[in-house]
Amino acid sequence: MFFNSLTFIYFFIAVLGLNALLPLRARNGALLAAGFVFYASWSPVYILLLLFTAVLDYFLALKMASLPTKEGRKPWLVASLVFSIGSLLFFKYTQMALSTLGWLSSWTASSWRPPFLDIVLPLGISFYTFETISYGIDVYRGELKPKKSFFEYLSFLFFFPKLIAGPIVRASEFLPQISAPRTCSLVDGQRALHLLAIGFGKKVLLADNFAPFIEEVFANPLAHNRWACLVAVFGYSMQVYLDFSAYTDIAHGCARLLGFELPRNFNKPYLAVSISDFWRRWHISLSRWLRDYFYIPMGGSQGGDLVTYRNLFLTMLIGGLWHGANWTFVVWGALNGTFLLLERAWYQFRGVPMKREQDMLMLERVVRIASVFCLITFTRIFFRSPTFGGAGDMLHAIFLGGAVYGEKEFALIGIPIATLIYVYLSRYRERWLAADIEGWAIPGYAVYLTVLLAFGATRAEFIYFQF
Repeated sequence: MFFNSLTFIYFFIAVLGLNALLPLRARNGALLAAGFVFYASWSPVYILLLLFTAVLDYFLALKMASLPTKEGRKPWLVASLVFSIGSLLFFKYTQMALSTLGWLSSWTASSWRPPFLDIVLPLGISFYTFETISYGIDVYRGELKPKKSFFEYLSFLFFFPKLIAGPIVRASEFLPQISAPRTCSLVDGQRALHLLAIGFGKKVLLADNFAPFIEEVFANPLAHNRWACLVAVFGYSMQVYLDFSAYTDIAHGCARLLGFELPRNFNKPYLAVSISDFWRRWHISLSRWLRDYFYIPMGGSQGGDLVTYRNLFLTMLIGGLWHGANWTFVVWGALNGTFLLLERAWYQFRGVPMKREQDMLMLERVVRIASVFCLITFTRIFFRSPTFGGAGDMLHAIFLGGAVYGEKEFALIGIPIATLIYVYLSRYRERWLAADIEGWAIPGYAVYLTVLLAFGATRAEFIYFQF
C-alpha cells in the first residue's frame, strides 16, 4: 500500500487505535503485526528473506557479544556481512554485473550474450540491509549490547513507517524506544499532524504533478527545446527532493503519533552554501552511515591529503552505487565525489578554512546557494537518465539545442512558479510545525487529507522505493 493512498490512511488509523487502547507489550505486538501486514501488501514472499536476515543477525550478534575480544568476534562479523551484503549484491546487482560482462565480451568479438534474470528486487532491501550491517558492526565494536529479545529486534526492522524508504535508523537509536513507556503528547501530536499535512502536500500536489512532464522530456530530450529540457532537469531536482522529503515527513509524522522518534533526514539541502554542506543536509541518515561505517574505517582524513581524497571519492562512489544497479548512478556518485575533492583542494590550496555561512554577506550566500544547486542539478541528469545515451541526449539538447519548434506545455511555466511558491512557503515550515492546533483544525486536516488522496493522488510510488 502506498503512503499516498486512502488504503494506508485506513490502515494507519486502525494501527493508531490499537496503539492507544492496548498496554505496552500488546502495543509492541500490534506494531510488529502491522509491519508484517504493511510489507506483505508489497511482496509477501520476501518477508521470508527479511525474517531469515533478522534471525541470522540476531544470533550472530549474540555470539559476538559473548566473546571478549574483537579478534574472536571478527569471524562472526564477517559471516554477518557476507550474508547481508551478499543478499544485496544478488538481488540488486546481478543483472548489472551480467550486462557489464556482456558489454565487455562484445569488445572481444565474443558471441556470448548475458542471460536476462528476472530477479525481483525486495522492497526496502537497501535500507534494511544497512540497518542490519550497522547493528552487527556496533555489536562487534562493543558500542552496543545486542537485544536478548528477538521480538524487539524484529520490531526494530519491521517498524513500518521507515521500512521501505528510511530514514536509515540505527538500532542504538530505536531499540531503547521499544521497551520504554511511550506517549504522544499534545505537542508531539500537533507536530505530527503538521508533518503529515506537509508531506502529503509535497507528494500529491507538487512531486506527482511535476512527474508527467519530466518523464516525457527525459524519455526523448532531443524532441524538446532547450527551455523544456532545462525545466525538466531543474524540475527533476525539485521533484526528487519533494518526493523523498515527503516520504520522510510522513514517516516522521506516523512515528510520532505512535510514540517514536526517527532521526532527521533533511535540513533544507537546497540552501547549502557548499557541496560538503549539501551532503550534511541531504539524506542525512545515509551520509552519516557512509561516514561512520565506510569513510572513517577506511581511514577518513587521518592519512594525509591523498588518502583523504581517495576515501572521499570511494565513499561517494559507494553512495552512488547504493542508489541503483546502473553505471549512471556510479557516474553520479563520481561527479559528486569530484566536486567534493575540488572544493576541499581549493581551500587547501588557498590555505584558508571553509567559510561559515553566518560569516557570509547576503549576496555571497545567494551566489553560493545558486551555484551549489546548479552543480547538484547537473549531476542529477545521470541520476535520472536510465542510460548514458539518454544523459548525452539531454546534455546535447541543453548545450547545443534540441528541437526548434516551440513548446505549449503548461509545465514550462507551472513547474518554475510552483517551485518558487514552495521555496517561499518553506520559510514558514518551522513556524507551522510549532503552531498550536485549534479545535477546528483536526477535522480540517481530516477533510484535507481525504480530498487530497481521494481526488488528487496519482498513486505514483515514491522515487526512493526503487532503491
